[in-house]
Amino acid sequence: MQSPINNEKSLMKAKINEKTEINHSFQANEVNHYSLNEEMKWLQSVIEMRCQELFLEDETELKIAYGIPAPPASGDESPYSVTINTHQLTVVDRIILALGIASAHYPSMLKTFVQIEENSNAFAIEAGGEYNKVSRSFKPTFQTALFLLAGKNVSLWSQYSSQLINGSILLKNDIIYNRSSTEFIHGKIELDTAYLNYFLSGKKPQLDHGSYFPGTLYKSDLTMDDIILENNVREQIKPIAHYIKALENGFFKTNEHSFKPGFIALFYGAPGTGKTMLAGILANSYGIDMYHVDLSQVVSKYIGETEKNLEVLFNRLQGKNCMLFFDEADALFGKRSDVKDAHDRYANQEVSYLLQRIEKFDGLTILASNFENNMDDAFKRRIDVSINVIRPTETTRESLWEHYLPKNITFESDDLLKHLAKEYSYTGANIRNIMKNVAMALHDRNETIITHSLLSTYLTIENEKAFGKNQSRLSPFIQKSE
Repeated sequence: MQSPINNEKSLMKAKINEKTEINHSFQANEVNHYSLNEEMKWLQSVIEMRCQELFLEDETELKIAYGIPAPPASGDESPYSVTINTHQLTVVDRIILALGIASAHYPSMLKTFVQIEENSNAFAIEAGGEYNKVSRSFKPTFQTALFLLAGKNVSLWSQYSSQLINGSILLKNDIIYNRSSTEFIHGKIELDTAYLNYFLSGKKPQLDHGSYFPGTLYKSDLTMDDIILENNVREQIKPIAHYIKALENGFFKTNEHSFKPGFIALFYGAPGTGKTMLAGILANSYGIDMYHVDLSQVVSKYIGETEKNLEVLFNRLQGKNCMLFFDEADALFGKRSDVKDAHDRYANQEVSYLLQRIEKFDGLTILASNFENNMDDAFKRRIDVSINVIRPTETTRESLWEHYLPKNITFESDDLLKHLAKEYSYTGANIRNIMKNVAMALHDRNETIITHSLLSTYLTIENEKAFGKNQSRLSPFIQKSE
C-alpha cells in the first residue's frame, strides 16, 4: 500500500507528464516569430524536466537530469533573434528572458508551478516564485530561473548564482527588471513592456522605454527662426553648438587633449522665458534626441532611491549622443544645507552623488532653473556655460506680439502694438496665452481686428497670473489721433 506522500508524488508526476497542447499564436502580423515560438517550447521542456526532477529520489536518476537541453538556434532576423545576438545572451539570460515573456504574455505556460503549489507546498520551495491563491497565478522569480538552470545540483546552483551576482546584460539594459528591495534572488522577473511589444510587433523600443525610466523623449519641430531671443542670449548658446559639432567630428576621441566629452549648460531665468523651448529647438536643430527628466519619478523620500533612479537614467543614455534636460533643476542640484539631522545629511549625499555622476556622463546636460543662485556652489563650478534667459526687452516684446499674431488678424493700430510692448513686461509664454484667447474670441465673433477693449479682459487675467492680483490693473491706452 502506498503512503500518502508517495501517492501524492505519483499524482503530481502524472499531471506533469500530461502533454499540454499550447498554440503559440504569435503569428498575428507579418513579424517573424519562429525563434520566439521555439524559445517558448524550449522553456516548456525545461520546466517539465525540472518539475519531474522534484520527485526523483534516486541519485542515479538525478545525475542524469542535471543538465538542461541547449536553447534553440537564433539565426533569423526576427526581433527576438536580433535581441539574443545583439546582446550575446547566455543560457542564464535566455532562461530569465523566456520566463519574463511567459509571465507577461503566456502565464498558462507556468501552470505546472501552480499545480505543484496547490498540491504540495513542500516540493515548491526550491522553485521559488510568487503564487497568488486568489487568481491561481504564478510569477517567476530569479530563484525560479536558478531552479530551472541547476535543479538540485548545488554546484551548478552556485555557478549560476555567481553569474547573476555579476550582473545580467538584461538587467543592465533594462530589458528585465528586478525591483526587489530585499534579496536579489526573491525579486520577480519583470519584462519591460516595450520589449514585449518589440518581440510581438517589431516596433523597436526607444531609449525612454519602460515604466521605471524617469525621462521622456521630448520632440520639437521648431527651429531658431521660431523663437525670439535677445542677441546676447543667441551669442551665449553658441558654445553648445560647438560642443555638438565636436562630438560629431571626433574631437573627444583624439589624444591631443584631456577634456572630458560631457558638457553641462545652465539656463536660468523667470518662468515663461522659453528655457524648455530653447533646449528643444537646439536638440531639433542639431539632430540629437532630448530627454526631459521627470523629477516626480526621480526624487524619492526613501534613502538611496533617488540615486538609484538617476543611475537608471545615466546608464541608459551613456554613449548615446543625446541631451538630458532637467527642469526645475535646483530641486536636485540645489545648495547643500548645514547638517542638522539625518535628513539633511542624506540630502547632501544626494547632491554629492550628482556632482560625481553627472561629470561621468558623456552627453549634453542642460539644467533649467528660475534662479542661478539656487544652485550648489560646487556644482556651478562644473557648469561649462551659464545662460541667463532674460525677460524680453521692449523691442523683443513687440516682435513676440507680432510673432504670435494669427494670419488675417491685425491690431487696430500700430500704437496699440507699441503700447502693449512698452507697458506690459510679459514673457513669451504670457503673450502666447493672451493671443490664443484673443484669436478664439475673434473667431467666435467672426472679426479680424484686435481692439484694446477686447484685449482688456485677457490682459487682466494674465496680469494676475504673471504679477499677482494686486498688480492686475491695466495701463490706460489713449489712441492717438490720425
